[in-house]
Amino acid sequence: MTSIDEWPDFPEGLDPESVSFREARCTWHGTTCTEPPVKVVRTRDGARWAACERAARTIAADRGAQPEG
Repeated sequence: MTSIDEWPDFPEGLDPESVSFREARCTWHGTTCTEPPVKVVRTRDGARWAACERAARTIAADRGAQPEG
C-alpha cells in the first residue's frame, strides 16, 4: 500500500469549484470535523476525499487507498 506521505497535499488535484476546495474542510468527516484537510485521497472504490490527518489514517487502515492522480 502507498504511504500517506506519498499522497498529494490538499488541495492538489481538486476542482477549485468543489465544496471541499472552497471551504477547505474534511469531506470524510463532513461538517462535524474541525480539523483542516491535509491530503487528497482516492479510495479503491474510486471515491475522492479531502482528508484531515485522522481521516487519511483511517482511510488507509480501513479501506485501502491510493494516491490521487
